[in-house]
Amino acid sequence: MNSKVGYHRRRLADVAAALRLARTQTSREQGPRAQLGQHQQQRLETVVRHAATHSPYYRRWFDQTGALGDGPVQLQRLPVLNKALLMENFDELVCDPRLRRDQLLDWVGQLTGDQLYLDRYRVMVTSGSSGRPGLFVYDSAGWRSTCAQILRGSSWAGLRPSLPRQRLALLGGAAPSHISRQGAATMAVGLHRVLSLPVTLPLPQLVQALNQFQPTYLHVYPSVAMWLAEEQHAGRLRLSPQMLVTIAELRTPEMTRRLQDAFGVHPFNAYGSTEGLWGSECEHHQGIHLFEDNTLVENVDPDGQPVPAGEPGARLLVSNLYNLVQPLLRLEVTDLVTLDPDPCPCGRSLVRAAAIHGRSDDVLSLPARAGGRVSVHPLHFALLTRDPQVCEFQVVQDGPVLRILIVPSHAATASDDPLETRLGQAIAHQLHRLGVQDPQVTVERRPKLPRSAGGKLKLVIADPASQPVHTNTR
Repeated sequence: MNSKVGYHRRRLADVAAALRLARTQTSREQGPRAQLGQHQQQRLETVVRHAATHSPYYRRWFDQTGALGDGPVQLQRLPVLNKALLMENFDELVCDPRLRRDQLLDWVGQLTGDQLYLDRYRVMVTSGSSGRPGLFVYDSAGWRSTCAQILRGSSWAGLRPSLPRQRLALLGGAAPSHISRQGAATMAVGLHRVLSLPVTLPLPQLVQALNQFQPTYLHVYPSVAMWLAEEQHAGRLRLSPQMLVTIAELRTPEMTRRLQDAFGVHPFNAYGSTEGLWGSECEHHQGIHLFEDNTLVENVDPDGQPVPAGEPGARLLVSNLYNLVQPLLRLEVTDLVTLDPDPCPCGRSLVRAAAIHGRSDDVLSLPARAGGRVSVHPLHFALLTRDPQVCEFQVVQDGPVLRILIVPSHAATASDDPLETRLGQAIAHQLHRLGVQDPQVTVERRPKLPRSAGGKLKLVIADPASQPVHTNTR
């Protein structure tokens, strides 16, 4: 069979299966929580018992602990996995002995397009906003589950097949191994017109490509969306999208207002992870519904104990219910999330993240006036996103000093306003209100800020020597 024909047939099969699965998933959204719980337990049993049989890592753990008996699988008795353990034990954790970490990393480094390893597996690498790499492998069922979640979330924003076809502009990572590029390649089967652009392109090239394509659906990181909003206000970008979706980074209410003002639509906020957890805002825009029928979610404190709904957690533990080749059970994701205890007006029974505060890696620990330490979350720097003269920013902790790196807007470049002084004083005042002892702040202009290999902007770079040490529970 011609390789191009086989490639296209595989993508069609993936999307067709994902569409069917998305319809099944949607049918569960309005059902009772008990019905959802039965589905979750059934899928958990399948993944865990498969891992106990085919993964040397999990088989050894279950043999040593006796945690897996003849009764129902108990999630809380499973080991906690973090990215370091995942990478250290990769060769024994996966369920296909042909998969080897170093060989996969070499193969991924040579990727030039949408290719499968052994003509079977999708391989993705994350640099992570923390800089720690992660290697993730999906079989066909696992990848189709991921695609179903992507289709499900985009339909909530209003995207459905139509004539004339919708025009999708997807701005994401540059590397072919990034999930945004692999997802875009899979979805480009003809339902919609698709333009996939790496955010690492120079801004004038992004603007030119978008002006030419004129997307009706724009999918982008919040920080990049802010670039585009400024270009739209300046008249260099001329878009009229019907749907705007942001994903993967912190989006503050101030950013939401600026995007709505620039593009004339209320942006949807989505959540996506290479680990398998996805979610989206519904039409009420009151938090992100997490697609927990595909991935179990536990919100826990620094000691790994469950956090009640309504209280912020220190990290999430996610268990992918469909990936059988690389079992991801109770994998730590360092997102700081508060789950809403109240039902959503939309009536969906899926758990809802009332707030995503950023990543625990982005929380600064600073000396307090009253003794001890003060935790400063990324949202405490939201005043920077309110300032029309700031296009984007990054906070770098350098010992006792916080260096605020900003990319000024064109308005700031032409203004006589002492931007550095004004912002430095505002941040210092904010830190003083939080109880920080003698806050030291400097503000520096930059033409651009560094991004991860996936194209994301890390808002806060903490000084490791100044951060508290948390013990990982297993």
